[in-house]
Order: sequence, then C-alpha cells, then structure tokens
Amino acid sequence: MKIATAVSQESDPQNGLTHFHENRAFSFLLAKRAGHAILALVVAKIFNLRRTLTLALRRRKAALLRHLIVPADLLRASYVERFTTCGKANCACAQGQKHGPFYYLISNLAPGHILKFLLRDQTQQQSAEQGVRHYQVHWERLEELSQINAELLRRGEPLKPQP
Repeated sequence: MKIATAVSQESDPQNGLTHFHENRAFSFLLAKRAGHAILALVVAKIFNLRRTLTLALRRRKAALLRHLIVPADLLRASYVERFTTCGKANCACAQGQKHGPFYYLISNLAPGHILKFLLRDQTQQQSAEQGVRHYQVHWERLEELSQINAELLRRGEPLKPQP
C-alpha cells in the first residue's frame, strides 16, 4: 500500500508544530515539546476551496449530492495481505520463504473490539477489496461535501438554498 508520494512541510516556530501534508490523502502533525514528539495522523484529502467562486462551490455541492449514493457493498475495514511463518525448524518458511499470501478483513468496531477474519476464497477477497474501495471513494466525497459546507459557512453563506 502506498502511503505518501510528494510531501510538503509547513513550520510554525511560535508553537513548535510542524505540519506535513501529502497532496492526496494523508497528513500528519508533529509537535515537539520538552524533548517529546507527538504524531497525529489525519486521513483526509484537503480540497483547496478558498479561491473557488461561491457559485462553483454550490455547483460542485449539487453535483456531489446528485451522485451521493451509498454502495450496498460498502465496507469500513482494511483489506490486508499477510505472509506468515509456522515455527517448524525444517519448514521452508524458516529459511525465509513464508507461507501465504493470506487475505484478511480487519475492522475496528469500538475500542477493544476488532473484527478480523480470513477471506478464504477469491470471491470473498474480491468482494472485500471492492467494498473497502467503495467506502474510501464514498468517504472522500463526504469529506469534500463537508469541506465545501465549511467554506460556505466561513463566507457567511447559507448551507441550504434559499427559496
């Protein structure tokens, strides 16, 4: 899985924060205080909306709302490929040739409650991978809609069209 490509950095020397962000989907904040570093990962695409005309924002919002359909196979989870060792001394995995790949679906339901299971056949694997991808696309559209609404509010515009 590719996490970051082009990373830019902004520093704020007054409060000791350094904000790194990647153009696509991941950003993180590194705070250096009293010899400790705190890393907070924020998984959100940042849409540059400040210089976009209000009319263009409203049109994009309308287009998002028209196409905002929740896919039936949506999965908020991770699709994970793993290779393992069995622990037997005379097995090939002890020499570096691990068993696998094994595919899992993992979802954090609540603190301390994790759903994890093996995807046994190719149909399950394809369904899981597609469901996770559909969730990511749907979430990105919701995030864009949220950022458009926040920008409209910042400009003092109503969120609902006036009759």
